[in-house]
Amino acid sequence: MTRTVSSIDARIDLTKGPGQIESIHLAPARGAPARMVETAVVEPDHGLVGDWRNRPGSRRQVTLIDGWAIDRAAETLEITIPPGATRRQIVVRGLALNSLVGKHISIGEVVMEVTMLCDPCDQMETAIGPGGRAALGDDGGICVRVIQGGEVRVGNEVRVLID
Repeated sequence: MTRTVSSIDARIDLTKGPGQIESIHLAPARGAPARMVETAVVEPDHGLVGDWRNRPGSRRQVTLIDGWAIDRAAETLEITIPPGATRRQIVVRGLALNSLVGKHISIGEVVMEVTMLCDPCDQMETAIGPGGRAALGDDGGICVRVIQGGEVRVGNEVRVLID
């Protein structure tokens, strides 16, 4: 069943959020530098077009992180963390992401299922710097599977849906 924007609007959980997209990052290959973009096309059951994670059947088709977690890590490490260094594709402000595992979110017409937490890995020691993994702690973000595609852009609201 394809959901329409009006049916998505009827399912918004007004008790949570909304958050807002602060930045979008695409990496063409695993380990390649991420580039910041203003908009991205999201394919159903794939992910962001132009990013290496774009593949069917994965529980990690798109990754999101709270901008607050990046700020906190930067403060802890006393450094500036460059945009895209966390390797997460979408940076969000104003929405607690860890509590969303098992829920659905919408970004405009795009609908995603939050499948799991995206724990920081050893790559953070290189991407952010020594201590990067520990500085992010339990706030490494979330992984989602794309249910309904469309376009996302910086400034879009991220809303939690009632299932």
